[in-house]
Amino acid sequence: MGVLSIRLKPNFLGLLRSLNSINWFIVFFSLINLSECIYEDQIGKFDWRQTYVGRIKFSQFDTVSTAKKIIVATEENVLAALNLKTGQVVWRHVFESASAGNIQLLHVSEKVVTVTGANPYLVRGWDSNTGILLWEWSLTLQNDDQAVFSEWWVQNNMLVHMLPVFGSQIEVTMYNLMTGQNRGSTSKLPALWTNDGCLLAAPHYVCASGKMGSNLLISLDVTSQAVQIISKPVSNYIDIEKYTGNIRPLDGNSVLPGFILEDSKIVLIRDHEFEVLNVPLAHPLASVAIVEGPSGSIVLQVWGDSVKGLSMCAHLLSGAEVAGVHAEPGAYVPEPTLAGALCARGAREQLACRLLLVAEDDAALLVQQGGRVLWTREEALANVVAAQFVDLPVSDLDAAIEAEFDHKEGSVWGAFIRRLRTQYQQLQTLLRGLSGERATSEPSPLVRDYFNLHKIIVLVTRAGKIFGMDNLSGALLWQRYEPRLDAEAARMFVRRAARHPPHDACLTVVGKQDNGNGLVINLNPIRGTPTGEGTVPLDARLLQAAVLPQPDRDGLHALLLLDADETVQIFPLSAAPLVENMFIYVADRNTAKVQGYALRYDGKSVVAEKTWSLNLGGSEGSGHRIVSVVGKRADERVHSPGRVLGDRSVLYKYSNPNLVLFISEGPDPLHKDVVVATLVDGVSGAVVAAQTQRRARAEPLAVHSDNFVAYVYYSDRQRRYEVSTMELYEGKQRWLPAGAAFSSLRSERAPSVERQTYILTAAPTAAATTHTERSLTDKHVLLALSTGAIVELPWAFLEPRRSATLSPEQREEGLIPYAPELPLPAEAVVNYNRSLHRVTALYTEAAGLESTSLVLATGLDLFYTRVAPSKTFDLLKDDFDYYLITLVLAGLIVATYSSKYFASRKTLKNAWK
Repeated sequence: MGVLSIRLKPNFLGLLRSLNSINWFIVFFSLINLSECIYEDQIGKFDWRQTYVGRIKFSQFDTVSTAKKIIVATEENVLAALNLKTGQVVWRHVFESASAGNIQLLHVSEKVVTVTGANPYLVRGWDSNTGILLWEWSLTLQNDDQAVFSEWWVQNNMLVHMLPVFGSQIEVTMYNLMTGQNRGSTSKLPALWTNDGCLLAAPHYVCASGKMGSNLLISLDVTSQAVQIISKPVSNYIDIEKYTGNIRPLDGNSVLPGFILEDSKIVLIRDHEFEVLNVPLAHPLASVAIVEGPSGSIVLQVWGDSVKGLSMCAHLLSGAEVAGVHAEPGAYVPEPTLAGALCARGAREQLACRLLLVAEDDAALLVQQGGRVLWTREEALANVVAAQFVDLPVSDLDAAIEAEFDHKEGSVWGAFIRRLRTQYQQLQTLLRGLSGERATSEPSPLVRDYFNLHKIIVLVTRAGKIFGMDNLSGALLWQRYEPRLDAEAARMFVRRAARHPPHDACLTVVGKQDNGNGLVINLNPIRGTPTGEGTVPLDARLLQAAVLPQPDRDGLHALLLLDADETVQIFPLSAAPLVENMFIYVADRNTAKVQGYALRYDGKSVVAEKTWSLNLGGSEGSGHRIVSVVGKRADERVHSPGRVLGDRSVLYKYSNPNLVLFISEGPDPLHKDVVVATLVDGVSGAVVAAQTQRRARAEPLAVHSDNFVAYVYYSDRQRRYEVSTMELYEGKQRWLPAGAAFSSLRSERAPSVERQTYILTAAPTAAATTHTERSLTDKHVLLALSTGAIVELPWAFLEPRRSATLSPEQREEGLIPYAPELPLPAEAVVNYNRSLHRVTALYTEAAGLESTSLVLATGLDLFYTRVAPSKTFDLLKDDFDYYLITLVLAGLIVATYSSKYFASRKTLKNAWK
C-alpha cells in the first residue's frame, strides 16, 4: 500500500499543475471574449467618411516630386496635398481654427513653406511627399496694430516681410528661410503715397494715389538695393473720366509682376516701367494669370458665362492667341478664380495645360485646356450649416398597392378590377426580374428599402449651395447653388414626405438674403428640382418660421412666417383656415429676450397676438445673451410615461412637448460670468425650472429629449468642461389620466427637478441624442470630442438621480453609483480609428428598425454611421448561419414525423396484443 501511494503521488501533483495551467488559459480566453472589436472587412460596411479641406486660398503645383500633386492652403486653415489625377487628399494638416492658424503664405519649391498666425507668426517647412514637418521658427512683430497689413513672399531663398504704414513708410525685413536669421536691420522706405487700396505684385508694391482726375500709378521695388519708384498718370492707360480707382492683382501665382486696371487693362511691371499688354480682357470679371509655357509666358483668362458656361482663352505676351486653349459649352461655373495653372509641351508638340479653378460656390475644379473637367471637389461641404434626412418614395408597385387600399369608397367590382390590375403588375415585375430585362447600365431607382435605412440627406452649406446625398454611399445625387441665400441661420422643413403619390415630396429651406430679408426655397428633395412656389424672395426680415402640424388634403404642411412687423405670411394661402391653437416664440440672442405669440385665423388672414414676454437676463441691459435654444423634436414619441422604482412604485415623467431649453450667459458683479439654463413653456411662457453655474462660460452644446436635458459649459473656477443634467418628474401621482393630451394652459403645478453635474475629461464640440421611431430603445448621448472621436454614452451615466451611496431599492432599480468623471471608454467610440476634424454638429434620424438610429457628423469632414443603443434585437447578425438552422429545422421535422409514425405502429401493436 505504501509503495502504491508513493507511485501515485507524483502523478497527482502533475495533474494539479496541468489544472492550474488550464485555469490560466480559461481566464485569458474569458478576457478576450469580453473585449469588443470589429473585423477589418467591417470597416466602411455601414459607415463612410469624406475628407475636405475648405475653400482654397493659395495653391501651387508641385512639379519637383515624382508623384505630381497640388499643394493647397485653405480658408479653413488647412494645408494639404491633392493628387493631380484624382483630386484625393494625399496628406493634410489642420491648424488652429482661430487667427492663430490663419495661413498667410504658401510657397512651394523643393520644400513647402508656410507662414501662419497673427503675430506671433510661425514659419514652417514641410516635406512635399509626406507632409512631415522639417523646420519651424517663430517671429513676433513689435508693431502689433499694423501687423494685420503684413505681406509675405519668398525671394532668393529668403523670406521677405513687408509692413506698410499707410501715409508714412514701408518697412521691409528679410529672414533666412530655414533658420529665421535676420539678414540685417529693417529697411524703412519713405512712402507717403501708400493707402489701404494698394496691392502687392512681388517684389513691387503698387498704389493708385492722388486726387480724382489727376490720379497716379506708383510702384516701388521694395527689395532693390537702390530705390526704384515708377510713377505714371493713370490717364496714360485709360480714360480718366471712367476711372474709379479699381486695381486688382493677377491670380494663380503669376510669374510676372502685374495687375489689372479698372477691369479693362492688363498692366505688367517690366524694365522699371508699366507695360500695358496688347491682350484684351475677355470679360470684366475674368480671372487672369501669367504662367510659364514651353515657349514663353502665357496669359490665361477664365470667366463664367450664364449662357456658354465656363469660358477660357490664352494669349502670348505679344498678343497672339494660343490655339487649343478654349472651353466647349458646358456646365456653368459661378465666378471662377484661377488658383493655379501648369502648362507644358504634350503629345504631338501641342500645348497641354491644367488649370485649378475655385468657384464662388467653393468648388475646386481641375480643368484641361479644352474645358474638360478632370475632377471636382465640393469644398462647400466643409461648412454645412443644416442637414435633414428625407425618406425615399416607395416603388411603383408598392405605390399601386397603397393606392388600391386608399379607395375606401366604390363598388365591389371596382375593388376586384383594381386587385387584378395590381396582380398583373406584380407578375410583370416578377417576370422582368427573372429574365434580367433591366440593363446593367441603367441606374437603380431611388426607392425605400424594407427597413427604411436608405434615405436622402439634404445639406445646406454656408456658401449657399444645397446638396442631395445618398446616405448609404455618400454619393451626391443632385446639387443646387443659390447665390442669394445667406445660409448662416437657415432652417429646413419637410412639408410633404414622399409617401403621398402622385404628389412630389416638398422640402423648404428658409434663410435670408444679403440685405437681411427672408428667402424661401421649395425643392423636391428626391430630385433637387423646384416645386410648389419655387424660390420666393421676401421683402421683410423674418423673426420665426414654423409649419402647421396638420396637413391639407394634398398632404402638404403649410409654412408660417412671422416677419419683423409681426405680420404672418402663410404658404399656401389656401391653408389659412387650418391655423388653430398655434403658438410660436421669438428669441433675441443679443438681448436674451423671449416673446411668445398666438396665431389665429380671423376669417380673412392669419394674425399674430403677443401673449407673453420674458427677459432671461433679469432686466434690460443686463448684458446677457442666448447661446443655445433647444426644443423637443416634433416627431419624438414617449414610450413610457414613468419609470418603475425599486419599491415597485412608479415615478411619472413630466412630459411637456412645448418645453424649450434656453442657455444664456452674462456678466456678474460677484462671480465674473454666469451660465443660466432656463426651461420655459413655449405656449404659456411659464418658467418650469432654472439653474445657474457661476464663474463659467456657456458652450452651444445642449440636448433635450423625453423628460431630461443636458448642457455643457466650461468652468473657469476648475478650468475644465462640465456637463449638467436635469430630469423633470410629476411625482408618484399622475397629474393627467392615461391617454389625456397635455395642455400648457391648464398646467398649474410645478414638476420636481433632479439635478447633477459631471466632469468631461475631453473638450466636446457637438452633442446629440439617439432617435428611434417608437422610442423603445435606450437613450444614448453622442458627444463629438476635439480629439476627433464621437463617443456614444448611455443616459444611465448622466442620470441625475445617481448618488454616492445607493439604497437597496436604488440598486434593484439599476442606478449606477455617482462618480464625478464620466467614463469615455475607447470601445464607445463609434468612428473607431477614423478621426474627424472640427465636428460642428451631429444629426440623428430614426430608421425602420426600432433598434437602429442613423447618425451624421458634419464639420471639416463628413461621417455617417448607424448606432444601436439597445443592440440589434430586431435584426439577425450578418454571420447568422442560415444553412445550419435550415438543416436543424429539417431534422426536427423528419424526427417529428418519424416519431409519429413509430408511435402509431407501437400503438397498433399494443392494440393487437
